[in-house]
This record gives sequence, structure tokens and C-alpha cells, in this order.
Amino acid sequence: MSAEHKNSPNIGRVTACFGRRGQLETASGKQLDYLAASRRHKPVCGDRVRFDVRGDDSPALLNGVLPRDSELARAGANWRTEVIAANFSLLAVVAAAEPLPDYELADRLICAAARSGTEALLVWNKIDLGRKRPARLREYERAGFEVLSVSALAGTRMRNLARRLKERVTVFAGQSGSGKSTLINALLRRKVAAAGNLSAGARQGRHTTASAAMHTLPNGARVMDLPGVRSLMPVLDNHADLLAGYPEFSPYAAECRFANCRHRKEPGCAVLAAVAAGRIPAGRYAGYLALLREFERKPPLA
Repeated sequence: MSAEHKNSPNIGRVTACFGRRGQLETASGKQLDYLAASRRHKPVCGDRVRFDVRGDDSPALLNGVLPRDSELARAGANWRTEVIAANFSLLAVVAAAEPLPDYELADRLICAAARSGTEALLVWNKIDLGRKRPARLREYERAGFEVLSVSALAGTRMRNLARRLKERVTVFAGQSGSGKSTLINALLRRKVAAAGNLSAGARQGRHTTASAAMHTLPNGARVMDLPGVRSLMPVLDNHADLLAGYPEFSPYAAECRFANCRHRKEPGCAVLAAVAAGRIPAGRYAGYLALLREFERKPPLA
């Protein structure tokens, strides 16, 4: 559809969301403010939606959310499922030397990507700080994950990242202060996303992104900037969802004595044997155990 007409149904894509209000992009590329028709409509950034154009400069009326190809969800208040982004094909997990990288969060996000059926990419930002590359990054590479090292501030290797994102819809996620908004500003070649400094003392990141927002890069790629999160519990329905984030376990798990082995202390566990022999990195295995403990003690998600 090349144009949007008053009182006729249209299809658009949500590019920013603030509760029942937000912005959407029409099929012709126009940005419109919208208002959800009711509280039962709960769009998130990336959603494809139906809307009607209204007169008198009123916001478009969003009256339907179309089925999602993928979604990023977390456990919200009272452990209820809270979807925060939709219809993406790549999840870029951003980390940096400052603040100290939260590898447990990175692992959670990787599990969330696997659960949604999308790829995960690790972006190691702030290489301009001159810090030694952490050994943990090599562990991710050994597990089969791609790691791109860049500096958004200095512009180093940003072309490589832009090429990787081409023809994709990518969600940027990671801890506050890792430079997600600065990365997106560098990719866009203009400032549209808020970027903040690290707080003094603890060197923790300040939350500078209030809600998810989608932007289009010069090469046509679309990127979503999520609020910084220091903890994000991926929605995992079963143990298989958790294991999907640890593909390096798969060849050994098939050899475990018990089909329902949790790879913790069970006799005949081939994964434990692989960890002891150094074939599975100890850091990755420790991350798995941390997520397993949380998975086992949480109540079922609604």
C-alpha cells in the first residue's frame, strides 16, 4: 500500500512505544504518532500493526497487532512474561571493558536469542580503551558465536559492523554503559539515541534509553536500541530452551547416561567430563550453572 487513507485499514511497523502511545512507520515510510485503541493491544517496538488514520491531526488509532516472527521477552513484575521487542533476525549483545562485563547477562541474552530462533552476535565495544581482550570472548568464539570488536567513539571497525547488520533487523541489548546508543549513533552517522557517561565510583552505567526505539541505517538495515538492563531473565519454558544457548554442550550431552541429565553432578555425565578435560570452557560452564539455578527456582511464567 503506497498511501494511508482516513478510515481505511493500514499496516505499519512500530518504531517507538510508550505504553499505549508511540510511533509507527507506514508502508510509504511516513512516521505517525499512534494511540492503541484499548489496553488489550500491547504493541512493542518492531511489531507489525493495523491502524486507521484519523482527522484533525489526531494520532493514528492502532487496532491490531499482527503475529510475530520473533520476540524478546523477559520476566517482568510477579514473574509475568513481558515482551520488549519483536520481529528481529539478529540480537547484538553489547559488552565493553567498562563497566566490567556482565557475562551472566550476555549468556541470558544468548539464550533468549536461541529461544526466539534468531542469531546472536557479540559486540565488544570501546577497544579504544586499549584493554587486553578478555579470554572469555575466545570462549564464546569456541562455542560458535561471532564476536566483533569495535570502538563506537573512535569509529574503529564500524564498517565491519554495518556490513554485518545489512538486510537485518537487529536488537542491540546489554548492560547500561556498554555503549549501545553510541554504537547506533555511529552507525547512523548522526545523533538520535541518547548516550550517557559511566557513573563515578562503581563505574556502573546510567540508564539513558527510556524505551525501545527503531532506526534505519544508511545501508537500509534496521536497529533497535533497548534500555540498558543489568539483569534480564530470559523466558525459558524448559531445560531445552536453556541448553539452546550452549551449543557446545550438544555433542557431549547426547552421550550422557541419563536423557534428562542437567549436567551438574549426575553420574555418567559426558558434559561434566568434557569440562574436566578442558573441551568445554570453564567460564561458559559456570555461566550455565548460574542460569540453571535461577531457572530451577523460578515459578512458571504467566
